[in-house]
Amino acid sequence: MELNQVGERTYVIEGPTNLGVYVEGKEALLIDSGNDESAGRKIWKLLEARGWTLKCILNTHSNADHIGGNAFLQKRTGCRVAATRNEAPMIADPSLEPLFLWGSAPFKELRGKFLQAEPSMVTDILPAEGPVDGTPLSTIALPGHYLEMVGFRTPDGVVFLADSLFSETILDKYGFVVCCDVAGQFATLDRLETLEASLFVPCHAKPASDIRTLVKANREALEKLLGNVLDACGGGASREDVLAKLVLAYRINLSSIQYVLTSITVSACLATLADQGRIAPAFENGRMLWHTVS
Repeated sequence: MELNQVGERTYVIEGPTNLGVYVEGKEALLIDSGNDESAGRKIWKLLEARGWTLKCILNTHSNADHIGGNAFLQKRTGCRVAATRNEAPMIADPSLEPLFLWGSAPFKELRGKFLQAEPSMVTDILPAEGPVDGTPLSTIALPGHYLEMVGFRTPDGVVFLADSLFSETILDKYGFVVCCDVAGQFATLDRLETLEASLFVPCHAKPASDIRTLVKANREALEKLLGNVLDACGGGASREDVLAKLVLAYRINLSSIQYVLTSITVSACLATLADQGRIAPAFENGRMLWHTVS
């Protein structure tokens, strides 16, 4: 992990998940905490080396690669942890994430650290949009990827974008990324096209002063996915049928984790197409089948 200064008081820790730090005097606000305890230890050492005290972790959302260092850092420093109302329960009890993804009590393979971080105590509830109490930062609502994800703007004009955008390398490799609200994601992409900042920091792409090309790439990937789901419903198809067609079309190497992440994205696409009146469910031989509407 490297700590790079990108504003007068704003820093980026670049890694598998890009993190943020905003410093006032000797107090630091941390934006997300990385994958696991190991990430937490590295962050703590970076802050300690500069004589900074961790005041609060501001979590963009509750996915394990964003809250994995919370528990270690909170135990070591006594820092506060802040999250939005709908993300907070999964941070306090991360076993809810695999339960949410699987739809019931999950089997063992889904309870590893990739989906289930160590619990930490959420002390502050963030607004979905607006000033963050006790700090000079403000949140930006970024619906789409997860339950109530937010980004953060610092006084230096740096905007941390969480998982609202993914790199073209990731899009080329996987074809599409996790999304639990397709309509929300399109709304976020619309907003990002006109959002102004001195620097944008996505969690899974390089920081950049101009993100319009990346927004276009993410939009095109989502539009293509939605079209492929619609096509898969032709003639009638269950959610499992649609998922199987996508797995083959995108050459996804399935594992239990990849299955549930793909499944939630397929479900989000089906919900959006149904709300648009382009598909409708029918119940045949004990199965829910989705049919296109002419």
